Amino acid sequence: MIKVIAFDLDDTLWEVRPVILRAEKILGSWLSEHAPTVTFNVEEMRHYREQLMHQDPSLAGKLTELRRRVIEHAIRQSQLPDEEAARLSQEAMEVFLRARNEIELFEGAMEMLTTLSRSYTLGALSNGNADIRRVGLDHLFDFAYSAEQVGAPKPEPHLFEAALQHTGVDPRQMVYVGDDPHLDVDAARQAGLRTVWVRRPGKSPGRHTADATIDHVTELPGAINRLLNS
Repeated sequence: MIKVIAFDLDDTLWEVRPVILRAEKILGSWLSEHAPTVTFNVEEMRHYREQLMHQDPSLAGKLTELRRRVIEHAIRQSQLPDEEAARLSQEAMEVFLRARNEIELFEGAMEMLTTLSRSYTLGALSNGNADIRRVGLDHLFDFAYSAEQVGAPKPEPHLFEAALQHTGVDPRQMVYVGDDPHLDVDAARQAGLRTVWVRRPGKSPGRHTADATIDHVTELPGAINRLLNS
């Protein structure tokens, strides 16, 4: 029996790359206006981001704090006082997060979620910093946990454990839906959940075979029905 369906968000319910690129552009424009002495070169900042993650691997599960530190570093490079750099980095991060959560769901995704919410408890488990309230899904989702909240990103089991504790269901009563064969399918299977892989171009299956494979999220209700009858 399936009681809960949990979702990855980025590249499962919407395409994330154009969202991030747009958010970075908006962030750059904001910094140009509010901190004109700051040189915010995206490539340089990505290089510094890699340095930070090498120095502190725990930041891999703290994407908001990681990006804020990168922004603060860029501001400090312009010789602004530390206090001013910290304040501006917080404001800049809020600008980025607003833009980062202006997403466009895949066609038919909202209808699919609405349909499933009538029969199942829905939730979100994501390594990213998308916010279901900001993106407009909080009326359909009963829970949402990010890697930043639980202290570790997938493929670590913390996100799945948080969902299981919240819902009180047996792992086999929860289905996890995601696009990444390793971070979603393999990790959820390792935690004992059933899995649905939303197959995207260029990605090969992971170590574990998903319980169901679909090419578009609108196929999910049919996949869930097949799992119920299998």
